[in-house]
Amino acid sequence: MPEPGLHTGRVLAAVVAALLMAACGGGGGEGGGDAPHDAYDLVFDATGADGRSRLYRSDLAGRAPQPVAGGVIGTRATALPSGQALLFSANDPADPLSAPVLQWLDLASGQQRQLSPDGMAVEAEPSVSPDGAHVAFTSQRDDPGGDIVVARMANAALVERRNLTPATPPTLGPDRTPAWSPDGQRIAFIAYRSGSPALWLMDRDGGNPRRITAPANEGDFSPSWSADGRLLAFQRVDADPDAQGRLRSRIGLVAVEGGSPRWLALPYNAYDPRFSPDGKYLAFWVKSDDGGDICVASAEGIVRQCFGTPGIDRHPAWLRRR
Repeated sequence: MPEPGLHTGRVLAAVVAALLMAACGGGGGEGGGDAPHDAYDLVFDATGADGRSRLYRSDLAGRAPQPVAGGVIGTRATALPSGQALLFSANDPADPLSAPVLQWLDLASGQQRQLSPDGMAVEAEPSVSPDGAHVAFTSQRDDPGGDIVVARMANAALVERRNLTPATPPTLGPDRTPAWSPDGQRIAFIAYRSGSPALWLMDRDGGNPRRITAPANEGDFSPSWSADGRLLAFQRVDADPDAQGRLRSRIGLVAVEGGSPRWLALPYNAYDPRFSPDGKYLAFWVKSDDGGDICVASAEGIVRQCFGTPGIDRHPAWLRRR
């Protein structure tokens, strides 16, 4: 098996090269253009040959991604603003049949602890408030579809849990993937309240919910805030396959007030956009010959580099260097 490092499949490499040529007047290549801000690394999960997803970290400088804490099992990680710890979802290592729940990992010591009260209900997709004091996440404890729950962080534990989106008629489907605004006053999330999954906003206490996008025969997912709080990046998945039987996924930007999205010229089948904390870059993942790779683009959609492991690499998140 090849060593993990900077690589793309043949199809992805061709797409990246073409985008860079177009953006840079014919020059460039993988890693061309300005490098992402060196104050941040990326963490992501990679699914290996054994079917387990493990967390990896990349410094974006061309060196091979490294397993986090020796290869901790987990998915959809997010970092504390301080860069001291990761929150993610994983089964109890002692009980593989338990539901995936929230976990805490101290990056300095490698110590891991479970944040969810038990392994009876799936809890995932954590998002940490800008001041590091609260966590919003998806929980199936009260609703099998999923609700948005907020809890306060206290000594690496979650206390004062509050369900912000309890299921009440005529709510349809789950509420998922919460994302805090940069000022900590609002939460973006995905809801099925109008039929197709769409982007919604609410106050940090769950008040004043309102829809931002109105997809017709598509679904909108994975919101991420720009640093100035004016835009949301997201992915839209078409409901109908193309002539080759593939579902198209594209990344767009929409104003928090609503309106028509602006679509970025990123590779075919791009998923899970994540703005860097300084707002200059977008990380995302794309399907590739080996399943999936992580890519970084400028906020304008110019691809800078792609990298990953020999497995399926997904769900990037930014991590402040300490």
